[in-house]
Order: sequence, then C-alpha cells, then structure tokens
Amino acid sequence: MIQFLIVVVIGLLVYMAVGDDVNRIFRRRAEAYRDRYEKYVTRAILLPAIVFLALGLVMRDIVLTPFVWLVGVALTTLRVRQQISQAGVITPRMVSQLVIAFRAAYQLQPAAFSSLEEAAKKIGEPLSGIIEIVVDVFYATSDPERAFAEFRRRTDSVLMHQFAYILEMSESASDESVTEALDAFVTRLRRQEDLQREVDSNLSSVTSQTSFMQTLAIVVGFAVALVPGFRQAYTGSLLGRLGYMALVAVIAGASYYIERRVFRLKEQIV
Repeated sequence: MIQFLIVVVIGLLVYMAVGDDVNRIFRRRAEAYRDRYEKYVTRAILLPAIVFLALGLVMRDIVLTPFVWLVGVALTTLRVRQQISQAGVITPRMVSQLVIAFRAAYQLQPAAFSSLEEAAKKIGEPLSGIIEIVVDVFYATSDPERAFAEFRRRTDSVLMHQFAYILEMSESASDESVTEALDAFVTRLRRQEDLQREVDSNLSSVTSQTSFMQTLAIVVGFAVALVPGFRQAYTGSLLGRLGYMALVAVIAGASYYIERRVFRLKEQIV
C-alpha cells in the first residue's frame, strides 16, 4: 500500500513539473493533425469506419471484434491517404482554367508574372498556391530563370511544365506568338478533358461493381454476427475464426486493389 502511494505521489509530482508542457505539446500536435486532415474527413471516409465499428460491436468475439476494427482502421487510413493523393493531382481542367485566366490577363497587360499574379486570384488550390510562390520568387529575386525553375520544382505535372515553357517563351517571343501558343495549349487541354470524361464514364461500371461487392460483404458480415447459426459456425472454433478472417481480408484486399487500379488508370490520363 505504501509503495503504491509513493508511486502515485511521484506521478503527481512529475505531472505538476511537466504536465503543462506535455499538454501544450499534445494540443499543438492535435491542432496540426486536425488542420491537416479535417478536410479529408468526408462521408466516404466516415461511413465505412462507422460500419466496421458497428460490425465489431455486434460480432462480440474476443478475436473477431478486434480483427474487424483493425481492418476498419486500415481501410480508413488507406482511404484518407488516397484522398490526400487525389487532392494533389493537377487535372487538365485545372490547368485549362489557369491558362484561360492567364491569357485574359496577358491580353490586357503582356507581362508574364503580372498576368500570373492576376490568374492566381481566379483559380483554386493547389495551383493558386504554386503560382503565388513562383510570383513571390520572381519579385524577390527579379530573376525569371530562378522563378521558372521554382515553378518546375513545385510540380511534376507534365501539363504545368508545358505551361512553364510557354511562359519562358514569352520573355523573348512576340505577344501574338504567345497568344497563339496559349490558344493551341487550351485546345489540347480540352481534348484531354474529353478523354478523361470518357475514361471516367467507362470506369463507372467497374466502380459500381466494386461498391456492390463491398455492400454485399458488409451484409454478409452482419448476417454472420446476428444470425445464431452463422455466428456459431465462425466463432465456435479457431478454424471458423480463421476462415472468417481470411474471407474478410480477401474481400477488403480485392476491393482496395480494384479501387487503386482505377485511380492509377485515371492518373495516367492526367
């Protein structure tokens, strides 16, 4: 008893000494994570997480409940990472909006960086942030080459690199040549937009089948958890538990693999 009290007293003294600092550090990290990930907490992320939480609760098994929750956490984490990756993708439509906004500003004031600054005000992230940094580099250094190098360093998008080439050309070419190059570039971008829409339409059947497979797996999971006969078959023995875990792992893995392949196919069009 005395030893326990000594441990408690020491713990309180340690908390009194460093507790405020520790709380402050944890609050800052929590705020940083919230600011970074809050925008990715969407219905598509929350709904599967809630479903797996509920499935684990109704399963009421010392082995399968933690397993189901672990699968739910893994899939939710992968979905969040996928959304973060998608948020950073620069699509032909985004570049087209940037080029059109730049062209309109360039016709009024044929100066590349002034026109870029105006164009950045009319587009969204992530392009507006990239353009603002590039413009700031130019105004800070008065060195177009350094600004263009920063442009290319900030993105690996082929389309953005093509736009950077036109911007570089504007330093020496006539205004008419730059405008013609921008018009031709917009035409190519619109063809890529049409191709992307066609690919999305063709892949919609695949994503629909994947969604159906996921829904069917969830229904089967709840049926196993709620119907006594099914539940006993899977929770009554180690072999049954292993079979259930293998079934869930295969369905979840196949579903994620298909979604990942679809995402990769869409990336190739960008």
